[in-house]
Amino acid sequence: MDWFPESDETLLYRGRVGFATGRATKVAGMRWFRDENGRDIAGELPGWPEGPVYTPRGDAAVRTTKTLGGIGKGVVVIAAMAINAVSNANPDVSVGDGARSADPALEIDDFPVMIAAPDTMARTLPFQLDRDRRPEHYATDLAVTERRVLVLGVDTQGGLNPAQVLWEAPREVLGSVVKHAFGTKGGDLSFVFKDGSRARLNLEYGAAPAIQLTAELCPAHRVELNELVLKKLKRRSAPTRLEHTWEAVRQDDGKVMAQRVYVIDGKQSRDGGEFGRYNVTKWVDEPGVGSGDGASA
Repeated sequence: MDWFPESDETLLYRGRVGFATGRATKVAGMRWFRDENGRDIAGELPGWPEGPVYTPRGDAAVRTTKTLGGIGKGVVVIAAMAINAVSNANPDVSVGDGARSADPALEIDDFPVMIAAPDTMARTLPFQLDRDRRPEHYATDLAVTERRVLVLGVDTQGGLNPAQVLWEAPREVLGSVVKHAFGTKGGDLSFVFKDGSRARLNLEYGAAPAIQLTAELCPAHRVELNELVLKKLKRRSAPTRLEHTWEAVRQDDGKVMAQRVYVIDGKQSRDGGEFGRYNVTKWVDEPGVGSGDGASA
């Protein structure tokens, strides 16, 4: 599975990636590919094999699923009738890590992982990013250098077979990179190309690389940490004698998330654990104000 950058460039990141998957109950496990008018374009993408056709769950099913959880089947019908009698069920609820959707239309009611007009960059992405279309025992990696962004195809049973370059583009094609708060394991981010097309991806290793790549690829979303923030982080993070810095980005929900970057033998390393990130929003936006624990998954 080896792949190496050119001799005059440096590999900054490599890790598993794929098109993201819906998290809200109505679209959980689903994804769609659409044009700028919301029309499904999966059948128009060149060279793409046929994939499953998804239909969002109805509101009744959503309310029932959320409320029932582990209730036995014998109680389902009665419980569902009671739930459906409630006229307003709010689908925009926090789940798991407490994250809420910043864009319910595209995360709660629908979940397009590609929005692209004809002849735009997002449409050139490889179908192998879709777990429903790629071959068995096959995975995709995202590789980032200081010059390029690449998608690599990896035969997971191929031993030392080299990874295949499925797609590559200069970093300049990116207009923005957005870290989504409401993403699977915190690892959802969108590539927004300069031509207006976009693709929502999920990084298998979660929030740590999502923050890293947003900071690396989108300077506009980086946040410089002031002295107050650094002081708060020093008090709340685990003590360490290792050389380190901090990186922080603003998510699509407006929160500023920070994480420690260790420097070990000249190489960077990040804490991939659940509690390795900190919500520092109030200290960034309101210097000198705020107290309490800002730890966040």
